[in-house]
Amino acid sequence: MSLRNNYVYHIDLEWTGNRSSVLDAEGLPRIQISAPPEFSGEAGKWTPEHLLVAATASCLMNTFLAIAEISKLPVRSYRSKAFGKLENVPEEGYRFTEINLAPTIEVAPEDVEKALRILAKAEKNCFVSKSLRASVRVEPEFLHTPAEVAP
Repeated sequence: MSLRNNYVYHIDLEWTGNRSSVLDAEGLPRIQISAPPEFSGEAGKWTPEHLLVAATASCLMNTFLAIAEISKLPVRSYRSKAFGKLENVPEEGYRFTEINLAPTIEVAPEDVEKALRILAKAEKNCFVSKSLRASVRVEPEFLHTPAEVAP
């Protein structure tokens, strides 16, 4: 498999009212997103905060599994729990200060040491973890609607 130097991932996001939206990407199921209830969002919906923690956990898993495959390490199962701590940091405002990943990986007893080395390599190479302080560029487009005329 030959890898290119860059990849681009497109999504479409549409506000549906309050602090909620629908997220779309070509070929993927739509998901409803909201701000967390503690930030006046709707309960029962995925939040950007959950998605960031999920992206980090699933990236580590996929990186581990890719390296394990290349290294010929048979993996019997992989599960993970994760949490992200959003904190109000003085002079910065709210930001994630830590994301903890707790994978449970099942391998043969003789492969545990090899799996630990592969997991360390996966931690170092997870795209999402490495990108968490990435720059974010905002390029807005504003639509103007005429003001309503009072009768």
